[in-house]
Amino acid sequence: MAIAPDKPGTLHQFFEESVRKAPDNIALEYEGECVSYGELNRRANKLAHYLRDTAGVAPDDRVAILVRHPPSVVIGMLAALKAGGAYVALDPDNPPAVTHRIIENTAPRALLVESSAAAGAAFFSGALFVTDVMSATLDTPDTDPAPLSAPTDLAYVIHTSGTTGAPKATAVEHHAIVKTLTWRNSYYGFGPDDTTLAMPRPSFDSSVADTFCALTSGARLLLPARDRITDRRYLTGLMERREVSHFLITPALYSRLLPGMDAQSTKALRSITIAGEWFTSSLVREHFSRLPDVKLLNEYGPSENSVCSTVHALGASDPHVLIGKPIDHTEAFVVDEDGEPVEPGGTGELYLAGTRLARGYLGNPELTEGSFFVPSSPYFGGKRVYRTGDIVRVHEDGNLQFVERRDQQVKIRGRRVDLGDVAEALTKDDSVDHVVLLRRDVTSATPRLVAFVVGPTASDVERLRATAQESLPDYMVPSAIIPIDTVPVTGHGKVDETALAALYSDATSPAGPAPAPASPAESALLGIWRKIFAPLGVGLDDDFFELGGDSLSVMDLVADVEETLGVQLDNSDPYTGRTIRSLALIIENRQSSEVGKR
Repeated sequence: MAIAPDKPGTLHQFFEESVRKAPDNIALEYEGECVSYGELNRRANKLAHYLRDTAGVAPDDRVAILVRHPPSVVIGMLAALKAGGAYVALDPDNPPAVTHRIIENTAPRALLVESSAAAGAAFFSGALFVTDVMSATLDTPDTDPAPLSAPTDLAYVIHTSGTTGAPKATAVEHHAIVKTLTWRNSYYGFGPDDTTLAMPRPSFDSSVADTFCALTSGARLLLPARDRITDRRYLTGLMERREVSHFLITPALYSRLLPGMDAQSTKALRSITIAGEWFTSSLVREHFSRLPDVKLLNEYGPSENSVCSTVHALGASDPHVLIGKPIDHTEAFVVDEDGEPVEPGGTGELYLAGTRLARGYLGNPELTEGSFFVPSSPYFGGKRVYRTGDIVRVHEDGNLQFVERRDQQVKIRGRRVDLGDVAEALTKDDSVDHVVLLRRDVTSATPRLVAFVVGPTASDVERLRATAQESLPDYMVPSAIIPIDTVPVTGHGKVDETALAALYSDATSPAGPAPAPASPAESALLGIWRKIFAPLGVGLDDDFFELGGDSLSVMDLVADVEETLGVQLDNSDPYTGRTIRSLALIIENRQSSEVGKR
């Protein structure tokens, strides 16, 4: 029986209910390996006893997880919770400096790491458990540890971009996330017959709802290979072969995945959730043209309100992409610049209230007080609120529509990025006097974060890029760093973004006439690159990733090459052949091999 919304328990107890109901049902599947609910529980229990008895994990203690192997990540999450602590999922692909900063900020009692990522834990002096080496020798009990944590203790900590150059550690308690899961399981009707394809990485807050909705409803959680999450053929193949019924995805990734999907090959699909960033109605229309019988849901919500705050079931003819109305245990308040309530048809800033709000930001009481507080206005009824910083429009029927951010935060690949964080990293270089950041080409398939720097010269750019790569996650590293003498301003004294856009265009356009393509493959690739990187000029020797390419644009490139040239590239090929000339050679060799096989 599901936990009632008015009697929230702990996250791991919610999972243990699924274990008791059907211990032999499959809980996890990864690359052909299946783990039952009972076996998953036993593996998590053995590690939980170790964390509690040997590492000394207690309520509110954090357990950091720096692991690549997806099933081991899930086991680590459950073990941390069962031990009585809270888990902190880290991204093993982050630079060591980012990992170090997050671990310092979180101060975990223990760190779960696998040998391939051990370099990122070299500085950690606490209890260390190497999952792929030590798990097999654990001789601890495999029974459920006696309950230690309460609903008001921490369940997990998720990091998002902050305004001080340091990540914000959002601390969420058990009762808050259990309420989210209870609502989602009921709203979507998740159950033992469902299979969820887990798209979000564990360090992304959507993964909490994605992972634990499956594991608390008795569904099967299908874990894709980490390095193939942008491989369209692989993902659609999983959907077809493993009868996936639901997945949650960012709009940027879904726009790339959707062209490879059709109703016939995804017959088991019944719903898809889009979350993480703004998108347009063109994606909605494309969805219903290909998958007319599959529900499409738009979930909105910051980490600070336990993942999800509002939801809207999208329709093929919707004139706007709405974020909908508040879900259970959430209230929405929209106020203007004077703090007055916004009437239907008006626009204002969104504040959230309810029992699913996070405790605050771990180790940062000042930031917590500035974001979570009780407003003096009687409109809020004396409730504690979270100020989202999101500007929304209130429709006549009460539905909300996202408009823009109030502050400097933007979304890159579904992740919240505060431009101040990026500027902070760049200004650590002594040559940099000032930084201005712009998100360019927001309507293209590859929006770019561009840094204009005052002080450095062209010879400093590579050093600045290396500094950014060492200090920031890859999605926050600017695709272009452009030295300027001074920041252009308008007559009102504001940054002249039009003038900066012109400087960006000049700096990224090739000097002189570009060499002509020497082969059909080069010619086709040139056309594909021009489409991906429009309006930039591109040349045969330009580096794909220095132009602003990322894992999503690799997905576009691979799909376009197959459509244009009939050659199926591996997702790794653009990382090897980073220029048009070098990738054309890979394609030509692939074509020659195919001819030789006939």
